[in-house]
Amino acid sequence: MAEETSKGLIGRYVYGGHYDKKFITQVVAEVLGGRPRQVVQLEYGINRTTLRRWVDDSDLAVKPRSNGRASMEIKRSVVRSVVSGRLSMREAQLAYGVKAERTIQGWIRQLEQENTDLVDPNDVLMKKDKSAKKNSSSATAEVKALQKALEDAQLKIAALNTLIDVAEEQLKINIRKKPGAKQSND
Repeated sequence: MAEETSKGLIGRYVYGGHYDKKFITQVVAEVLGGRPRQVVQLEYGINRTTLRRWVDDSDLAVKPRSNGRASMEIKRSVVRSVVSGRLSMREAQLAYGVKAERTIQGWIRQLEQENTDLVDPNDVLMKKDKSAKKNSSSATAEVKALQKALEDAQLKIAALNTLIDVAEEQLKINIRKKPGAKQSND
């Protein structure tokens, strides 16, 4: 973790017993990234109060606005952290300075509603596009099927006409009905 030199430890400590800024930034980033504070304290041997002070004073920490209301950016960060499981509700409260768990639950509901509001119109448009594509693709398929049936019917008519012509020639019988001919009453 840290190397010993004649001046002191490098990486974790700088000469004089103070912690290195890079080390502090790394530890704070781990805590804000979702690692439990107790685990970080034990791993690095840091006092609980020191770690809390680092996180509270850190530029990396997201703090609510001065009027006490959190911006949408902060709300989204908190909700993402909780919903993804990186932070528990309690850890999110501590990390982001939220007073009540109910506040975070409200943010989750608010952002879920916002997401469904954004998704619904898009779903409707996508369904219309899909149905239009299906309709146009089914219409073209139907036109092709009808064209094929027409070709088949024309071939059948030509074959039947040829058959009738051959039969009339060979059998010397008039098979085609003559226009204006009277039908028998049988």
